[in-house]
Amino acid sequence: MSYLSPYHPDQPEPTIEGFDLSSIPDEDIDKPSGNSELLPKALKSPNDRRMIYPPLILGCSTFGYGIYADDDNVKSSIPLRVVRLAMRCGMKAFDTSPWYHPSEIVLGNIFKALESDYPRGSYHLITKVGKFGPNSKDHHFDRVSVRKSVERSLKRLNTDYLDVVYLHDLEYILPPPSYSGKSISSLSAILSSSMEPTKEEQILLGAIEELRELQDQGKILKVGIAGYPLPVLLRISLLTLSNSISKKPLDVIQTYGHHTIQNDTLSSGYLKALNEIAKVEQVVSAAPLAMGVLTSHGGPSWHPARSYSDLWETTRKASDICRSKGTTLEDVSLRFGYRRLNQVDGKKVPIVVGCTDLDQLHSTLQKWSQVNNSQLYDKEQDEKNKQIENEISKLFEDSGVKGWSWECPTDIQRSG
Repeated sequence: MSYLSPYHPDQPEPTIEGFDLSSIPDEDIDKPSGNSELLPKALKSPNDRRMIYPPLILGCSTFGYGIYADDDNVKSSIPLRVVRLAMRCGMKAFDTSPWYHPSEIVLGNIFKALESDYPRGSYHLITKVGKFGPNSKDHHFDRVSVRKSVERSLKRLNTDYLDVVYLHDLEYILPPPSYSGKSISSLSAILSSSMEPTKEEQILLGAIEELRELQDQGKILKVGIAGYPLPVLLRISLLTLSNSISKKPLDVIQTYGHHTIQNDTLSSGYLKALNEIAKVEQVVSAAPLAMGVLTSHGGPSWHPARSYSDLWETTRKASDICRSKGTTLEDVSLRFGYRRLNQVDGKKVPIVVGCTDLDQLHSTLQKWSQVNNSQLYDKEQDEKNKQIENEISKLFEDSGVKGWSWECPTDIQRSG
């Protein structure tokens, strides 16, 4: 039997039990605790099929087995309670993927249970295609797989349209070497490179055209790409503009871990290039905690930063410094990551952040308000916060890992 990636759309569909709303707690912790947890309201009718990006998007990789939460958490009522609280606070966009199994199914079950309170037009669904397992061989961007994946996502999410669909981690099918180190050093080379696509890039351009056809059919509102290496995202954005059949720029791109206190490369030239040269309409930034490494506990055991001693050890020093000042590395990192970042055209860059429980969601909303809500702004406290942020940023600079990106994919992922 030939190999079939674990989450490929040709795999049998698992059955995940839905939610009985009447049995799920709805207590004070399930509600906003005050104005500090309310995001600005979007001026949009529930019947209006427009994508309006809220400043914060809930990352739903936390609804995947063994990614950030244990299986018991994923199987509990916590995912529904987190989504419901997010909706109540105005955090009305949700980022998922087949790779975050069973996140799409769980999210679809959640909104099925909540449909009387939240009709489809009151929230945005963002998903991805192409990444159906951990290794390069599990990334399938042929047009048939792309369409099958979108059709499966529509069924899982109980909807007839998706607000955004990305090609997920497209860098995994490109030949070695992978980009690593300081991505800013590659910017000028990418901008001056030939716009003749390689055979692998042709596959990606074909996948984008397949998404465009689904967009023309009304099944997708926005078409984009998502991945880690900024040089790859910029090059594919440029190729899409110059080589695709439609000659249309990408509607949206999403990167992660590149607008953080350790690595702010997105704002150091790539954001401007994506907007002004590649004509990308919207840039989204995920993982202000760099997938958990910018926390007191250092993130999951699989985190790639653990393989790079200079980076890993510096994050541990940063955590110790924050603790000595009566705060935490995650609090300092979130405040930095939530400070407003604007595109050249003035649009805000939305931030995707995952929360495994209600306390985390309350906390992240409060951190966002501390640096973005003028009515709650405390100048004296903000100056103290910025001093700590500057000290931690300088620590990364002095250690030689400021603006440093890890290899993605690794040689093991390419050969696995």
